[in-house]
Amino acid sequence: MSRSAGFSKHRRRFYFACAICLLASPALAGMTQDLADCTAADRKTSADACTRVMKSGRLPNEQIYIGHYNRGWAYYHQGAYDQALADFDKSVSNNPAYADTYLSRAVVQHVLGARDQSLADLDRYLEKKGDTAEAHTNRARIFRHRGELDRAFSELQRAASLDPGDAKIITQRAIVLSDLGEADPARMDADKAASANADEPAAFYARALVKFRAGDLDAATADIDVALKLKERQATAHALKGEIEEKKGANDAAVASYRRSLEITSKSLDAYVAQEKARSRLAVLEGKPRPAAEVAAAAAASRSPAAQSPATSDCRRFIPEAKTTVAVECENASN
Repeated sequence: MSRSAGFSKHRRRFYFACAICLLASPALAGMTQDLADCTAADRKTSADACTRVMKSGRLPNEQIYIGHYNRGWAYYHQGAYDQALADFDKSVSNNPAYADTYLSRAVVQHVLGARDQSLADLDRYLEKKGDTAEAHTNRARIFRHRGELDRAFSELQRAASLDPGDAKIITQRAIVLSDLGEADPARMDADKAASANADEPAAFYARALVKFRAGDLDAATADIDVALKLKERQATAHALKGEIEEKKGANDAAVASYRRSLEITSKSLDAYVAQEKARSRLAVLEGKPRPAAEVAAAAAASRSPAAQSPATSDCRRFIPEAKTTVAVECENASN
């Protein structure tokens, strides 16, 4: 996940949630393949299989919510987010007590930009399921995209206390610390995440971002290249690579990276923001001005988290003992 990747996975760590198995019974014995496909949720045949299972009349009424839950994830994997949301709504209606549906619906709402509703569903999940790291991690993503960086950091601290060995939490915390301007703590977290997750592109993306913001362009290049080697189809990583190359004066290479970012289809908010930056920089580098309306819309949609952060103070200090940041008067910020 770069800054990306939008939500963490649920159980298998959220975007690729493991669908709950439909309970088998003798009446369902003739539907073995449809049950297998529906339960898998990530097959091309999954949504249709779930539909057939629910229409067969063989699924007990008390299990209909699971059919909608699984089909919701099947639609999610197909990119049919409106249909996924409709199924999760039906699952909640059929069984309001099933906590995991709220977590799943929060994922789709976040993708669709309904972040207030997503946050509300995460709160419901926490009420029903108890304290879990994935819920706090996803709350952190929402707060970050709303520009509430201190709240995002607090959520990540809570997630880390619940699951201290999760390098993905550390990766996200590194990015939020970098957003807050806390370069040294951000670098420490990024180094820790990359060391613990040698096969995770998000960790190297995060470290590249931290190093780029610190002006260490060669080290940032090395990390972003590792991230792209591990996973080439990353709109956020290609956009960051473009920024690094442009900063180094390699404009032709930057143009190629920006273009590659725009070729990748992604519904994540992070990818959208990165691609807007790529379009903006391409317009400058290629001398093709964008229409005024498009520029205004992009500025409103892709404002950086730091720019959206409540302006109680422009200066902050990281307190290692408390592992948090506090606002300080700017003239005292370097003391």
